[in-house]
Amino acid sequence: MASPRILIACEVFEDELQHLLPPKTDLQIIWLDAALHADLERLERELTCALSQALEAGAEVQLFLGTGCHPDIIGLAQKFGAKLSPVKNCLEAFVGLQQKELEEDRTMLMTPGWIRAWPDIMRALGWDQVDVRINLGRYNRILLLEPGVNPLSDEEILTFFDLTQVPIEVQPLDLGNFQQLIDQMIG
Repeated sequence: MASPRILIACEVFEDELQHLLPPKTDLQIIWLDAALHADLERLERELTCALSQALEAGAEVQLFLGTGCHPDIIGLAQKFGAKLSPVKNCLEAFVGLQQKELEEDRTMLMTPGWIRAWPDIMRALGWDQVDVRINLGRYNRILLLEPGVNPLSDEEILTFFDLTQVPIEVQPLDLGNFQQLIDQMIG
């Protein structure tokens, strides 16, 4: 009998990953809260817990997180024998090497998953609206990369603009790069 397969993934990928996975996959997914990136100690605790849980199940484990999500993520993956995605962050997972080009001219890239995670991120950081505006105010625009899987409503976009006061432009996101990464990681 084959070992179970477990993917530990950031919730920022949830809609797109669920959309692209084959309907009858044998892959079990453990989702980690996207706001964990705001608290590295909590991220390490929850990631270690998920890895331990997968190891106890005798599973083949893969981490669908970026190598830049935690300073010791490579060491944690090695300690538990987990395979780690080859990308630095979720944006690279979506757009590949095009990330640097898209971020030119003080552009912040976002996906619907990230915008929906902001209330939790703010709570984790202890930020209010002023803190958000101070920290995001250096950007000329936010480029919302929209794959069309679970699109943000106009109200969600306006609410995020009201929060940040940074102009938001929407650009369609082709999930081809993301699909290739999934195929490379889980076959």
